[in-house]
Amino acid sequence: MTDEIPGFPERFPVRDDGVRSWRYRAVSLICRTSLRGFFGRGLQIDAISAVPADGPLLVVCNHLSNIDPWIFGGFGPGVLYCMSKRELFNNPIVAWILAGCNCFPIDRGTADRRALRTALDVLARKGRLLIFLEGTRSATPGMRRAEAGVGFLARRSGGSILPVGVWGTEAALPRGRKFPKRVPIRLTLGPVFQLPERVPGERRDDQAVADLIGSRIAELLPPEYRGVYASLEAPEVVNRPG
Repeated sequence: MTDEIPGFPERFPVRDDGVRSWRYRAVSLICRTSLRGFFGRGLQIDAISAVPADGPLLVVCNHLSNIDPWIFGGFGPGVLYCMSKRELFNNPIVAWILAGCNCFPIDRGTADRRALRTALDVLARKGRLLIFLEGTRSATPGMRRAEAGVGFLARRSGGSILPVGVWGTEAALPRGRKFPKRVPIRLTLGPVFQLPERVPGERRDDQAVADLIGSRIAELLPPEYRGVYASLEAPEVVNRPG
């Protein structure tokens, strides 16, 4: 990974002691100040300080806008890791900054084994990993089908899962728009849960697990934002090794 991305450090994460790097702290301050200064009271975030401090934890959110990662970067407590699209790392300076913020690249649309190994390593060290469920921004407010890789990580890591719903960011900064506009934004957290134990006859594949997580996120959203999960019945799934 590091050999192919100029600016990305050989050692990742930059710090593995549960403390933010100075790059992380600086970017978080910029995100928080910019968002609060621009959106003011229109930005409503439900008890994000209640995110569990201990992992392994998958923080899984729907994805509507490029503003979404800024909210977590600015207001997420403690240390979060994040899988980010590889295109963001094309600039060596940006790659260096993102690495300091615990972001690592993933090739979207492929089975990026190195990215998955990095994610599993983060979770094995009891880290907290932010994942956007659909893998990319939704073209409409409604949710897209979850990426099966989310289910793979949840199933293999055995970590707890925190569903998060966000809406309004698609109007604040829609695709193709360079500058945001001031509209209400809401981010809400659901209860942390773990995958149920094995029951004979239940589905156990990665997509079923991802759909279960998607349905939990949809429950947090207004009906018009639920997309495919407005009518898709969440499957019963189990957690299993391997």
